[in-house]
Amino acid sequence: MRTRIGIDVDGVLRDFCHGLVSAIKIHHPEYLRDEFNETTEPSMDGGQITDWHLENNFNCSKEDLQQIYWYDQAKLIMGNGRPFKDNVRTLKNWIKHYNDIEWVCVTSQKEHARHYTLSWLGKHELNFGKVVFAKGRDKWQVEVDYLIDDSPTNWRYWKDGRQEEDGFILLDRPYNQKIKSTHRIFSLREAEEIIL
Repeated sequence: MRTRIGIDVDGVLRDFCHGLVSAIKIHHPEYLRDEFNETTEPSMDGGQITDWHLENNFNCSKEDLQQIYWYDQAKLIMGNGRPFKDNVRTLKNWIKHYNDIEWVCVTSQKEHARHYTLSWLGKHELNFGKVVFAKGRDKWQVEVDYLIDDSPTNWRYWKDGRQEEDGFILLDRPYNQKIKSTHRIFSLREAEEIIL
């Protein structure tokens, strides 16, 4: 039986935080806090989004943010989101050279906006064998041997649901620092030692 490796999109392949901050700068600058000044390039890597509860990073409610990224600016954020170039390049190389592995995209997207993510994957030539849309709380149930994800919440669901942490590879981000993961990586390339 082939090894099945699940890869999340937002925070792993696509810089969701960059897209969100960019959309807010353009359409709702009143939501920005002082640390998001005009000279600062919005970036997850830059540490501006440091709290997994997104509303804690802005001057607005969770519902306000969800309206922006799920509806009003979904195309900008998800359809045209900036890739993490090294991670995309690494994954394309893996898919091309490791034919004995089943590559599964495991992502949580609203049904009405899933086409943006599918289009984005195609635009970046990420030819997964399968794409699974699953809520974060359900990702642990997807039939994969490993899941590479950035979400501290998904890590907890995986650990509780599977009764172990093994198989979950946490991609380091500013908002998941409190998680004491056995498998923390700083780039997709580092997962190679664990999964390949």
